[in-house]
Amino acid sequence: MLASFPDSGVWHQRAKRAEFLSEKHSHASPLLFFYLQLIRTQFAVFTETKQSGLLTEKLVPLSLKPLYFRECLEQQLMQCRPHRFVEFVRTLQASSTDVLADVSKCLVANPEAASRILRNCAQGISNEKIALELGCDYQPVEFFPRAFRQPIAEAIVQDGNLQPVGERSVLGVCPYCESPPIASVLRDEPSRLGTRTLQCSLCASEWVFSRSCCPGCGEEKADQLDYHISEAWPHVRIEECRSCSTYLKAIDLRTNGLAVPVVDELASIELDLWASEQGMSKLQQNVLGL
Repeated sequence: MLASFPDSGVWHQRAKRAEFLSEKHSHASPLLFFYLQLIRTQFAVFTETKQSGLLTEKLVPLSLKPLYFRECLEQQLMQCRPHRFVEFVRTLQASSTDVLADVSKCLVANPEAASRILRNCAQGISNEKIALELGCDYQPVEFFPRAFRQPIAEAIVQDGNLQPVGERSVLGVCPYCESPPIASVLRDEPSRLGTRTLQCSLCASEWVFSRSCCPGCGEEKADQLDYHISEAWPHVRIEECRSCSTYLKAIDLRTNGLAVPVVDELASIELDLWASEQGMSKLQQNVLGL
């Protein structure tokens, strides 16, 4: 599987980490096997986007970056002919769950519906109506455009010169694409210990954010913020906000420097189950809808 990726870079790191965690946490192996197939398919889309010639380095003021990003994303998605999206869906059939495989077959057999789904994705419109027409549940249908646009978004931020290192934001959403975070990341830096960044659920960017603030509602009162740890995942903790009853996972790179936040967040599924039992809602679902 690792041969599908360059020897260095974030995609190789994700694949390598997923393979390691699938061996260490056998109960998460089926989930991580599908994730490995997914990122291999996503990497092809990522590479095609970077090679499309449509992305140009352009200095954009912070306040205009979300608008510029949306324009680039819509342009890229509209440039993707429906057959490319259908091919993406078809490639995932064999490794998908039974539910996703059924949806995949349905979309492959209905290219017109797939084209509408892609157009809705470009325009930020829900595909709930199309799912109803297809006789499928909404969430499995929505998985495919979400997974398809993620590597495109990541390529836009990288090649569009949107992400300066260490940029700060007081907002709980990505300053580049305005998507909510999927995880907190804790690390020590030469100039500051215990820096907290948030990682975007769409474009995978990180931005510096306050350690004592809920990105969901902005709560800063210490008695309303708590965290929970598990022996099985000592470097992953639940960050709970009692004000809005949401949680976010924090990946502590000081405890485990080999962790890859987006992979460790996804693999630690038992923490999500525990949080759900406590009545908490996840601030943002990951690419697999978990």
